[in-house]
Amino acid sequence: MASCGDVATQEALAATAILRERLPELKLRFVNVVDLFRMQPASEHPHGSTEREFDSLFTVDKPVIFNFHGYPWLIHKLAYRFRNHEHLHVRGYKEKGNINTPLELAILNQVDRFNLVIDVLDRVPRLQGRTAHLREDMMNAIISNLNYAHTHGIDRAEITDWVWPD
Repeated sequence: MASCGDVATQEALAATAILRERLPELKLRFVNVVDLFRMQPASEHPHGSTEREFDSLFTVDKPVIFNFHGYPWLIHKLAYRFRNHEHLHVRGYKEKGNINTPLELAILNQVDRFNLVIDVLDRVPRLQGRTAHLREDMMNAIISNLNYAHTHGIDRAEITDWVWPD
């Protein structure tokens, strides 16, 4: 799991916490990208990463769910020369939403914690077919939180006041 941006990072961390709680056997790494130039080769920018640096963070063959506060194509454009690019799945802004709660806007753009968990379930081969219950819980959480936002005009306190559990 990787992220860049404040809301994107909080949602990715929340997804990571859900996965660690519900699937403790899953090996999961969290990478927070602060300098976007690190996502491109060192040959292209002074802040860029070497192959070795990039591989040490993002691996060479594991799925990476990257939650981004901007357009997904930017991350793909920056990282396309690295070995694990084909396993990089970027979630980002899709120009969906208007006057919404923060979680509602995240859900509409599929950058929320629940959709990120579903992305992991879909992209980790050994989880496929074994986690239907967790997928259903995440879909129900999406529906429940959207209904709450529509009814009350705000997000639930457990969403707005969420903190890292460890």
